[in-house]
Amino acid sequence: MLEDNYVSNFWRSHNFRLEPWGNDYEPPIQISEELSLSESDVNPIVETDNWDCFESSQARSLPNHLIFIDGRRRLDAALVGGDGNTITYGVFGTIAVGAVVVDRTIPKASCIEIDVRRVLGFGGEQDAVSTPIPCPLGSKAELLYTAIKSNQPNTPEARGAIVQNAMLAAEEQLVSKVNVKNADTLVIRDGALRYESPTSTLGYIKTMHKQYLSENYAALLWKLLPGQRTPIFHIKDRSQYSWYLKSGDSQHSAQQLGYHDLHGIVRLELSSKIDILEFRLKAI
Repeated sequence: MLEDNYVSNFWRSHNFRLEPWGNDYEPPIQISEELSLSESDVNPIVETDNWDCFESSQARSLPNHLIFIDGRRRLDAALVGGDGNTITYGVFGTIAVGAVVVDRTIPKASCIEIDVRRVLGFGGEQDAVSTPIPCPLGSKAELLYTAIKSNQPNTPEARGAIVQNAMLAAEEQLVSKVNVKNADTLVIRDGALRYESPTSTLGYIKTMHKQYLSENYAALLWKLLPGQRTPIFHIKDRSQYSWYLKSGDSQHSAQQLGYHDLHGIVRLELSSKIDILEFRLKAI
């Protein structure tokens, strides 16, 4: 009962209200995987200095076990209000993360982990309080939005960042939970490697918002055929090895589908703690 009173008093005293506009009134808030990064000092010749006619000399051989990790986020409702004359922005959000393991020896793919949770947070210095929302139509169930501490500035854009960061943190927990120290297992995570990731984890970035390579080196991206990659380069301030890969196959090339030459280009990341001479991109 005391806890219920505390939650009720919090909402009454701060006078928060749901934002009258829908979440899609403005363009959806998309926190770029790379826009927030500072300009990186990149070493493009850690593998070779020949970018003009590079061709990998290593035969590709995937590990027998692959673990794919991904997440989704949703802004359920935007909040605006505050105590006194202060306007504070907040959000109710839902995140979901999951892992799928592929055993290539069978072959078989199966979902091994699913985590769905609801979060509540505010920009600025405003603390949140975990809040249950009763379900309608006579149901005794409730949706529990767990309060999270945010270091985001007090702006409307903080709402998307709060939910995004909660999803990334949940993904990171899942990586630690499912990762195994097995030389025949590779963890592939959707998005950039933001934290201290195990050396057996690969980041898979589908959208390019930042140009890491100078024009001389980036020219190779336009020439890649499906299955081909660039040489490895080193992003020093993030301690990551990275390279670009042209996805797809010869039957579904960008030219055949009427797309531009950069269609299907993805960027991959790997911790620079790994011995790159040993790894040499055998897997992907």
